[in-house]
Amino acid sequence: MIEAIIFDFDGVIVDTETPDYTTWQGIFESYGVELERELWTGFIGGGIGEFDVYKHLEDLSGVTVDRVELRRQMRSIYLAAIEESPVLSGVLDYIDCAKDMGLKVGLASSSSREWVEGHLGRRGILDRFDDIRGSDDVDMVKPSPELYLSSARELGVSPGNAMAIEDSVNGVTAAKRAGLYCVAVPNSMTEALDFSLADVRVPSLAHMPLQSLIDRANRGS
Repeated sequence: MIEAIIFDFDGVIVDTETPDYTTWQGIFESYGVELERELWTGFIGGGIGEFDVYKHLEDLSGVTVDRVELRRQMRSIYLAAIEESPVLSGVLDYIDCAKDMGLKVGLASSSSREWVEGHLGRRGILDRFDDIRGSDDVDMVKPSPELYLSSARELGVSPGNAMAIEDSVNGVTAAKRAGLYCVAVPNSMTEALDFSLADVRVPSLAHMPLQSLIDRANRGS
């Protein structure tokens, strides 16, 4: 029986992923090269450092870049783009419904706790989560199962009694490796990826009520 809902953050609660790609895409274009969307999407949901975007830019352009200055420019554009981004459709309804049902509500993200809590706080929803796990809390981020195992432990539930809400293949892989029931909610950056490992795929959280997903999970379907 499902006793807890554990959300991913980036791309599930707030769309930070589309602006991340489009910002870097603009930078690559300024160097006369292209940042391949297919390459980028393969790293969504994992830890920073898996893909060295600066080296990739240098390899394609043949130009050595000032990484500190380029990061400063990128972050300025990127943060401005996402600061006003709303909480994605259906998320608040799911949280409210979970609370009404007596379920624990957690969050497990490969991003840092500071990143996640900052965005949640500025949107006034930080206190809606019973536990938040970030990259600071584990040795390995997604697709390792460690974040989800840690989240379930802190929430006081068995992984098999928790439902993960994910938008990336790395995230789905992590959830399934940890033994959770997993709902894939792809966004515009990840919709073309293979989510066959997920238990169910929905176009958005507004598309299907949480109760319906809970019923499916409890039936094992």
